[in-house]
Amino acid sequence: MITRSLRRILTALTFSFISVVAAQGQAAQTTSWASAQGVIQAEQKVYVITVAHPRRRHACLVHSIDDSEIVCTHLGRTATFHAGDVAALIRPGEHTPVLLFFTGFLAAAGAATWGTVILAPICPVCAVATGVAAAVLYVMTMGSGFLADGDSADTVLYLAAGQKLQVSLR
Repeated sequence: MITRSLRRILTALTFSFISVVAAQGQAAQTTSWASAQGVIQAEQKVYVITVAHPRRRHACLVHSIDDSEIVCTHLGRTATFHAGDVAALIRPGEHTPVLLFFTGFLAAAGAATWGTVILAPICPVCAVATGVAAAVLYVMTMGSGFLADGDSADTVLYLAAGQKLQVSLR
């Protein structure tokens, strides 16, 4: 009876803890420009969505943000967006190119395996060394899938009142 009650309490605490951790990891979406100023910092990369072009992302490295505008640079050009012209500000997510790492490790492992087969009749010691390298590369190929653990989606930092987000989050 006591163990059952303790198990229920621990389960409830675990679910509460998981919910709190998940909530802490999400940035709050702001609907006022003043709140957006507190969320966005200088030298932060954001995407600016304008009212004039609601389906286009303008890449932006923030220099400053004040009551009336956000000043950015992109490819060496400075751009100024007035607060009334901005429909949304999006923080880009982190995306690891897992397929690229997987393919690279797999190709290297295949080359090492081929080298092992070719070297086996000529130099058995060399074949053992390349065989060990091939085994390590195969393990690294399987492990490359874990690189995606830190990926996160784009986050909407600011959405102007009356605006609807017309670009998809990546």
